[in-house]
Amino acid sequence: MADLIEEGRRLYTVVVQDLASGQVLMVAFADDQALEATRTTKLAHFYSRSRRALWKKGETSGHLLPVEQIVKDCDGDSYLYLSRPVHPVCHRNTPTCFDGAPQGFPASRDILGLLAEWIHERALGPSDPKSYTQGLLRSKPDRLLKKIAEEAGEVIIAALSPGENQDQELIWESADLLFHLALVWERLGISPSDIATELLRRHTPSLPDA
Repeated sequence: MADLIEEGRRLYTVVVQDLASGQVLMVAFADDQALEATRTTKLAHFYSRSRRALWKKGETSGHLLPVEQIVKDCDGDSYLYLSRPVHPVCHRNTPTCFDGAPQGFPASRDILGLLAEWIHERALGPSDPKSYTQGLLRSKPDRLLKKIAEEAGEVIIAALSPGENQDQELIWESADLLFHLALVWERLGISPSDIATELLRRHTPSLPDA
């Protein structure tokens, strides 16, 4: 791809992709300043060719676009912004600018990522004395860790208790365990993608020595 130069400024094509579903959300341009602002703030910045200025996505609408990772292509002239958007991305108030595009992977493939987002929002939200989630997040660590042990025990009991509803009981208790694990991750600043990276590292075959 030929370099795009405007007024001495090198511009890069940026594709925004939903990290959960794989769906392409929008395409824009960025210069070096926009890329650095995105890296620093973890919020999508672009270069507006019409205004000839730095453009922070959502600065006017409030629909800020979080960016978890920036990936450069092999030629270094275009980038991927990998995002988990919490607002519509398109200016038409739709999730994507590409109507009729494939929806990517089912959302259930990244349900732990969605769960982590819900928990993080609750953690930062207004104090609610009735909130079970906030209560565990803001209590002493041993209370939450005891819940982990309790829920793990419930999973074992469900797995060892044959019966008509065994599968459903095991699913229910497994969901409880994962929810409480996600609370521990939130407290310690660990994301589901960190867990996924470790699992991939363990199960990706090593390349042979050259």
